[in-house]
Amino acid sequence: MYNPALLFDAPITLVGGAEVSAKNFRESMQFASTAIAADGGANTCLRYGINPVAVIGDLDSIDEYSKTQIKQDLIHFISDQDDTDFEKALKRIHAPLILGVGFLGDRVDHQMAAQTALVKNFDKKVVLIGSHDLIFLTPPDFSLTLGNMCRVSLYPMGECSIGSVGLKWNTEGIEFSPSSTIGTSNHTTRDKIELYPSKPLVLTIVPREFLAATCVALTSSKNWPI
Repeated sequence: MYNPALLFDAPITLVGGAEVSAKNFRESMQFASTAIAADGGANTCLRYGINPVAVIGDLDSIDEYSKTQIKQDLIHFISDQDDTDFEKALKRIHAPLILGVGFLGDRVDHQMAAQTALVKNFDKKVVLIGSHDLIFLTPPDFSLTLGNMCRVSLYPMGECSIGSVGLKWNTEGIEFSPSSTIGTSNHTTRDKIELYPSKPLVLTIVPREFLAATCVALTSSKNWPI
């Protein structure tokens, strides 16, 4: 089956199959009012009264009722088992920003797979929204306004360095790696922080309450070159 690219000129909400709170769904849709479902995320969309403009995946999680509510030409069936449904969606969606809900749930293995997908699709700007935290791949020159004494974690998905301004624990001159030195549980010393990762391998984790600030900062930030 031919699955064309999905092109958007405004942010979109991508809905996964994990549990999504009404608050997360509502606030994501307020910022990005077009919804796309990754497989079973279609069930969540319909439960909240939203018809997704596309459903992408191998369709092993969407229920039969949801299938009857979605036009067949909106379903992008992709049988490939080498990619998760999240990865399949990211490969086909082209938007200035993607807000992902339903990817940070109870399954730790699913969350780890989602984190890997962010790195594999480093040319996309994506924010994963959880019940307590936001996770996103740090752009090459990035600034974000959070507030003083705000928790910030920097998690390396490979060997890299991270320049920073506005954090209590200095990151300069440190070789970060998931098997040695990581940057979790840091915090800000002023309202605005600046991050300068050497490679597209650093995940930034900040509190959920800074969704709006994070979306604005990512939208205005540079993209990693392909």
